[in-house]
Amino acid sequence: MFNVIKERKLEGIVAKQKSGVYVGRRSESWQKIINYTYADVYISGYLKNQFGWLVEYNGRPAGIIEFDSTVPAAQKQAFYSVARKLVTGEDRNFVYVEPMIEARVRFRNWTKSGKMRSPEFVGFTV
Repeated sequence: MFNVIKERKLEGIVAKQKSGVYVGRRSESWQKIINYTYADVYISGYLKNQFGWLVEYNGRPAGIIEFDSTVPAAQKQAFYSVARKLVTGEDRNFVYVEPMIEARVRFRNWTKSGKMRSPEFVGFTV
């Protein structure tokens, strides 16, 4: 069944333990199995006051990697040491960099406005 989900490019499927009962909240009896999409993006900036990397896909803004816990500390340190040399400008919230640092992300699907839904860092590409 999950292969059909993938073929149709659907977000995923919800599965329930056979013995599980319905409850009106999250439960261990119910699991969401996500059909992630993967893409290579360029990081074009970062948030000033909290973690967040702006990403571009095919030269267009595609979203913000905001899940701090998905990026290992060593990867963050490597990014900021290189990004410091690539700064092109800034505004109240963001520092913008030349989009030269490429990363692999996984995300749930594309929004109607062409943004990645919940992008998560997988690793840098070389």
